[in-house]
Amino acid sequence: MPSLSPSSADILVIDDNPDNLRLLLTVLGEQGYRVRPVTSGALGIAAAQLEPPELILLDIKMPEMDGYDVCRQLKADARTADIPVIFLTVLDDDVDIVKGFELGGVDYITKPVRTGELLARVENRIALRSLAKQLRAQKDFLQVIYNSVDTFISVLEVVERDQFEIVDVNETALKMTGYTREQMIGANVTAFVAPEVIRRNHEVCVATKQPVTREEPIELMGKTTWWLSTHTPLCDESGAVTRLIGTAINITERRLAEQQLAKKTEELTQALDNLKATQSELVRSAKMAALGNLVAGVAHEINTPVGTAIMTASSLENASQEIAAALSEGELKKSSFQNYLEIATECSHLISSNLRRAGELIQSFKQVAVDQSSLQQRTFALRSYLQEVITNLTPKLKQTPHQIQLLADTEITLSSYPGAIAQVVTNLIINSLTHAYPTGEAGQICLEVTQTKDHTTLCYSDDGCGIPPDAQDHIFEPFFTTARAQGGSGLGLHLVYNLVTQKLKGSIAVTHSSAHSSAHSSGGTLFTITLPNRIDLPHPTE
Repeated sequence: MPSLSPSSADILVIDDNPDNLRLLLTVLGEQGYRVRPVTSGALGIAAAQLEPPELILLDIKMPEMDGYDVCRQLKADARTADIPVIFLTVLDDDVDIVKGFELGGVDYITKPVRTGELLARVENRIALRSLAKQLRAQKDFLQVIYNSVDTFISVLEVVERDQFEIVDVNETALKMTGYTREQMIGANVTAFVAPEVIRRNHEVCVATKQPVTREEPIELMGKTTWWLSTHTPLCDESGAVTRLIGTAINITERRLAEQQLAKKTEELTQALDNLKATQSELVRSAKMAALGNLVAGVAHEINTPVGTAIMTASSLENASQEIAAALSEGELKKSSFQNYLEIATECSHLISSNLRRAGELIQSFKQVAVDQSSLQQRTFALRSYLQEVITNLTPKLKQTPHQIQLLADTEITLSSYPGAIAQVVTNLIINSLTHAYPTGEAGQICLEVTQTKDHTTLCYSDDGCGIPPDAQDHIFEPFFTTARAQGGSGLGLHLVYNLVTQKLKGSIAVTHSSAHSSAHSSGGTLFTITLPNRIDLPHPTE
């Protein structure tokens, strides 16, 4: 136990004179002591019982209860009996001083107090109390060790350089070795254990005059056991080592447990590595499956305008062939030509508008698909990009009665990873479509974006059935799903969490959507995603 420093020493001052209390508080406080002043004997006793201090400075002449009575009661109470008391008083007769010591006081300082004397006596008493505590703690510890059923203790006399005679052992040593005390006392210690092990430890201890601690196997009663042994030297007045105090704790069970733990740890590490590899593969598969669904959906969506354009172009081609034939045969009439012009104009418009629609879908798909597959950083307008992501989900949304509302300023831009954002928004929408609504029920999904100087917040909410409170703490865990019977893998929201926190350097939280002002009903779920406006690229040397 370390000695008390002034900053940790607690001193209780009992004096009815406010001037004396202020003086002592100032003098002792400047030295870093914690000082508790009280103005009466009764208050002093109560304070000492409630929180025993390291030292008590006690005035003798006080009304109602003088210092002698206070000291008498303190020493009679087990809670305060060992607290050192220094009397501070103007009474300096031998009778008064002797009476103070008889009652249990450890020192006596007369007033007026001399600062240097006060501090020296206080520091001395606190140091002595700290030392006494250390000695008691060491004594208690040694007693526990000596009486321990697991600790082998021996006292060895140094006879020669490699000869150590046993002069005392505890009961545990007798039980462990199977010998009687008469057989062990006076014998060479190496007769009971492996000579090469013990002799090496003892010789090092004698040579260095320092304690030696080792973990080694020892043969006892025909069995190999592991021991944690410590040998401490005792020196005579000339500095020569005369005795060794040896303690040994049987750690065989601990060693076996450590070996089993090491084996189990190796097995668990291998299993964890396999699990991580499997998880990475599943996450990669989930990413590719999402991209595959996007490709299939957009391809289906493109078929409509492209098919319409092809049919219209075929109609225009037939009409052109008919008008050309009539012209070559000299049978072209003005009414026929006017009818052809009307058909050509309408067909051209249909072809142009449908091909334009197909081009927009292809461009949107191309950007989102490239972003999702490469996850490259770039600066982009967030609203238009989110609109592209939603557009690519149109084939999926057309199969449901749900509506998506996008609330965002066109001026909001990010320097980030748009592909990661596309995956996050796509997974959240698919999660709502899969879990939030009973079959046939129409829902409203809202994606609201706000931006401050440094951060952008995406609030994604739906008005579906919501997430059970007991599941909210687990929804981002890998493989956690409430729809496993319906084929849910539990990786969608785990992927969202990893993308937001790792790739996008942001945070994500889930609550009940009624907490969000833009929610469309009192039910549903709200995901709040906070992202930095700019993700700085790492330095090439990093």
